[in-house]
Amino acid sequence: MYRRTWLSLLLLVVMAGVIAGCTGSNPGTGASGDQKKSEGTAAQASFPRTIKHFKGETVIKERPVKIAAPYITYLDNLVVLDEIPVAAQGMAMMSTFPNLQKKLEGKSVIDLGKEVSMEKLLASQPDLIIASDDMADKYEQLSQIAPTVIFPYTEDWKGTLQLIAGAIGKEEKAAAFLAEFERKAKEYKAKLASRSGETVLFAMYGGKEFITFNEERVAAFYKELGLKPVPGTEKGGSLSLETLATMNPDHIFIVNNWASPIKKGVKETLKENTIWNGMKAPKSNHVYYLEDTSILGPMPLGKMIAIEEVMKAMGNP
Repeated sequence: MYRRTWLSLLLLVVMAGVIAGCTGSNPGTGASGDQKKSEGTAAQASFPRTIKHFKGETVIKERPVKIAAPYITYLDNLVVLDEIPVAAQGMAMMSTFPNLQKKLEGKSVIDLGKEVSMEKLLASQPDLIIASDDMADKYEQLSQIAPTVIFPYTEDWKGTLQLIAGAIGKEEKAAAFLAEFERKAKEYKAKLASRSGETVLFAMYGGKEFITFNEERVAAFYKELGLKPVPGTEKGGSLSLETLATMNPDHIFIVNNWASPIKKGVKETLKENTIWNGMKAPKSNHVYYLEDTSILGPMPLGKMIAIEEVMKAMGNP
């Protein structure tokens, strides 16, 4: 709890630093052609800029072209900002993030590995490294490769997207994405109002336990779509099948465990289980098996896909 509060305060400080460092900038949204050229020109004019981050301040002299993301969540952020990195963590894990994988089809991105390879990072010759605080102890080493910013891990995916956008001159791209998310969430919430009294569980399954997530992680579903959480799951944690059966939610959205996925899939694993089949959701055909595990993480593309999946599953009472 202390760490989460501390990181939230730091996030506010970092965002203030981004704003201060970008005073006078006016990057365009730019989709193609002249608009995209205009965006690049305006963004470049706003450099150099000083970015405050987890380890201090970094001066970014000009708009970065070759960006490295040694943290898989930041890869998602960059893709949303229409910025394909030269190198990123976790490219070999893309099968568990099919929507992100689709966005990267035909793109050349050096895989830094599940455990980030400093040798591959160096070989990619980036002009900016955007890392998470799990690499804070390597900041000096990273800074010798390229200018580096370290942003803290936080469940505030919207704030993180804005921080990354501020570092690379894509503020308006981030604003457009967030505006579209808010528009869809508002529309879907109204359409799902008739379901507001039904309990909904979002979980990851690895063959033994169901992993649930705290309110911050699943805020896109409960707060923004107006869905009702299952009492007792607000803080997140692991649930046995027997415990889940006593909770007996009306709807269950479930993904495979991304770290150690069940080879034959969740649906196939549970289909003959007596306890599972005795619950309300399976009996009413209200279990939704989702392929993309990013819907349960602080990843902006994942969140957009997530609310669309919920609408598709529950939009027709």
